[in-house]
Order: sequence, then structure tokens, then C-alpha cells
Amino acid sequence: MPEIAPAIFRSNRIDPDLLAKYMSQDGQSLAELASPPLFLVFLRHFGCTFCREAVDTISKRRQEIEGGGSRLAFVHLGTEEKAQWFFAPYGLLDVPRFSDPEGPLYQAFGLLRWEWRQYLNSESILRMVLAWTHGNFTGLPAGDIQRMPGAFLMDHGEIQKAFRHKLVSDRPDYVALAAVN
Repeated sequence: MPEIAPAIFRSNRIDPDLLAKYMSQDGQSLAELASPPLFLVFLRHFGCTFCREAVDTISKRRQEIEGGGSRLAFVHLGTEEKAQWFFAPYGLLDVPRFSDPEGPLYQAFGLLRWEWRQYLNSESILRMVLAWTHGNFTGLPAGDIQRMPGAFLMDHGEIQKAFRHKLVSDRPDYVALAAVN
């Protein structure tokens, strides 16, 4: 079940000035893209097994995700050059993506840095081995390896649905999260 933003955020509205500062690889501002429904997926670093698994799942279910009435976009911690290398094998080079290496956008969405227990636990280790069996191997880190991922349905700059990972290995239902109700 998607969660509502924690009470400390007081609002599901993200500062429009912050959104306007972020430009996609094609020159679109995040503020513009977040006006109609936007499914925004925040990744950890490009070497993360679980991010590779998430992007693989999203690429395979992209038609269903976008068929739910929202547009897809990614936020990542790397450079645009590394993003092109990362997204190309998944056929997602046309999807808007936003680089946030310092993390203020992650912070605004409540995606904090992980604690060891969120990474080194039996569930995450088992899930990592399972992800490896599907070809989602660990790569070299590119970005803040402690930043947690998440996924959000936004409309007019406001969070409608949110999934903030409690463990790095959590697997949200991307199709349900992206669906405009």
C-alpha cells in the first residue's frame, strides 16, 4: 500500500522553485513535467543491484505504467554521461531523467540516507542473490551509495502516491503506483 508523506513533511507539495531547477537531458524542467501526472522513480547509484532490477522491471512494464495515465521519469545520482550508459540497455534513453548528485531533490521527497540495517539484513541479502539469478548484478557505484530510492506519482507538483523504501531491497508495485485514480 502506498504511504502518505511522513508528518515531518507537513505537505505533499514539493517546492515549485526546487522542481524548476532540475532540467532533463532534453531540457524540460521537472516543474513542467510534474504538472500533468508524472510517475517519478528515484534510483540509488547505478551499480545497485536493486536499481538495475527496478529499471529492468519498469522497462518491461513501461506500457502498463504509462497506460495508467502518467508519464514516466527518473531521478538519479550520477552524471548524464553515466545515465546514458545505464539506461541504454533497457531501451529507456527517451525517458526524461534528472541528475541530483548532491541529493536535495531526494531530501525534498523524504528519501534519506540508509542505515546499515536497511542494507545488511537477511531479506536484502536473499533478494540480492535472487536478483543476481535474473542477471541484475552489482556494478561500480556511481553516486551516493547510502541514498534510499523511492517512487512517486505527482500531479501539479503534488505527491499523490508515494513509496519510500524501508529496505534497499523493497519492490513496489510500479504499475499500481503509477496509475492515476
